[in-house]
Amino acid sequence: MSLRRIGAESEFRRDHAWRVVLAAAVGCAFGLTALPYYTLGMVAKPIAAEFDWPRAVVQGGITAAAFGVLASAWLAGWMIDRVGARRVALGSQAGLALGFVGLSMQTGSPTLWYANWFLLAVLGVGTTPLTWSRGIASWFDRRRGLALGLGLTGTGFTAFLAPPLMTSIVASSGWRSGYLTIAAGIVLVAMPTVFLLFRERTPGAELAAGTGIIPADGPAPAETPNVTLGEALRGRHFWIIALSFLFICAAITGVNANLVPMLTDGGLSAAGAAGYASVLGLAVIFGRLVAGWLLDRLWAPVVGLIVLVPSALACLLLAWQVAPVFAIALLGLAGGAEFDLIAFLCLRYFGTRHYGKIYAWQWASFTVASGLGPVAFGAIFDAAGSYETGLLVAMAAMLVGPALLLLLGPYPTQLTDRRPGDTSATRHATAI
Repeated sequence: MSLRRIGAESEFRRDHAWRVVLAAAVGCAFGLTALPYYTLGMVAKPIAAEFDWPRAVVQGGITAAAFGVLASAWLAGWMIDRVGARRVALGSQAGLALGFVGLSMQTGSPTLWYANWFLLAVLGVGTTPLTWSRGIASWFDRRRGLALGLGLTGTGFTAFLAPPLMTSIVASSGWRSGYLTIAAGIVLVAMPTVFLLFRERTPGAELAAGTGIIPADGPAPAETPNVTLGEALRGRHFWIIALSFLFICAAITGVNANLVPMLTDGGLSAAGAAGYASVLGLAVIFGRLVAGWLLDRLWAPVVGLIVLVPSALACLLLAWQVAPVFAIALLGLAGGAEFDLIAFLCLRYFGTRHYGKIYAWQWASFTVASGLGPVAFGAIFDAAGSYETGLLVAMAAMLVGPALLLLLGPYPTQLTDRRPGDTSATRHATAI
């Protein structure tokens, strides 16, 4: 067995590394990127009916949250680089729980609704993959793709479990109780898990954690490139990634956030639509793992084509109302891969030293797109009485977005690809 293979396997043998991956998965499951998007569909109709709102107003909460992330992501990234991911995560979890309590107390004012979503995002921005991926990246290098895939699977479990659970709570106790239940889950499950298990790796962290294991490849590796935020903004890689995921995220979140209303409009019961939506969650988990495994073996833009382009077919199938389960599975595959891809691309093209700040701005762009997608779909429905046009636009976006990633070119020179015994200062990482 090669020394490189031994080093790769040793990353997963570190006891504390597994704890970080587990904590990240739970944090993602109860985070800003999962709970709002995979539960809004269950409460959209009851809220619209109670307050006599158009669906675009209800879905507009996601857009307000996107602007909240845009306003605060830079600060979260700076704080992660300065005080560490764990502290930021715990504070943001408390803030996110307060935000959901606020949603349960709505009075029927659209202004208050939008303001609550904005504040929820500002307070909860540290529960996004911005935080969890930083912690995972500090423990993994050669198997970073798979580690990210495992750590970010939490959103898939939320997508699988939240629709039927939220539907049941709303049916029995109302949508306000649903949001209070979410807040309780964050406080009672997610926060203790992150407090006990989530740590960033520093030189000597294994000894400090009491494992007594000194990693075979030395302490947490120094990595090049170490691109600053200013250098990233002046380079093409940053803007190619941002533009690509603008198309990808707007399409995926637009379809997913409206999936349950789309299915119930087609004649399914609320419970039946929630069951279909749970298929999405299983596919998200599968997409996370497949993308993570592939990222350790193939050039990331090629992985993007493999896992994202099939969702264009999914949009077409939903527009034609054909094979909905297969279409939802393809959407889940794409939804599972997008988080892995954007984190992995930032790590490989920009490095880890300024990762918090750089990824924060990428995440802000990602979230704005995620906020515009659902409200655009809602507006299209209000205007046309159908989601067909929106689905066709999403199909085009899922072809253009992944194709743009091919413009990135090879990974920059990576010190982290050195093998034990190498005398060269750097080793080039080939594209394919």
